[in-house]
Amino acid sequence: MLHPHVPFGSEAQDHIAPRYQRADIHIVTTASTNRLAGLLADPSQVDSRRFRPNIVIETDASQDGFVEQQIIGKVLSIGEARIVISELCARCTFTALAQGDLAFEPAVLQTIARHGEGGFGALCQVVQPGKIR
Repeated sequence: MLHPHVPFGSEAQDHIAPRYQRADIHIVTTASTNRLAGLLADPSQVDSRRFRPNIVIETDASQDGFVEQQIIGKVLSIGEARIVISELCARCTFTALAQGDLAFEPAVLQTIARHGEGGFGALCQVVQPGKIR
């Protein structure tokens, strides 16, 4: 049956949903990006654009390795908001795809699988909404 054309965006709200609903927030730390860069032949290929986080957390220089693996279950305060780190962010081939001036680089995903337990960054749930500045 044919129906009249309905312009995109005017559908009923219950037909529109985000692609991924597993978490409210996705974070990546600079300690993890530094560790990943140190494992790759071309460290310039590690860039937050590959991982699409909502927030990049600048970690202290003394923190090393894939920090997110060590903070699952912890609560972070960012501005007025509080978030709980719920799980590692599992990675797929999207991390290897070219992003802007970054080349296609399968070694990024291979290295995450080998050294990062298949995850890079962390998924988080908001436990206290608030402004982040």
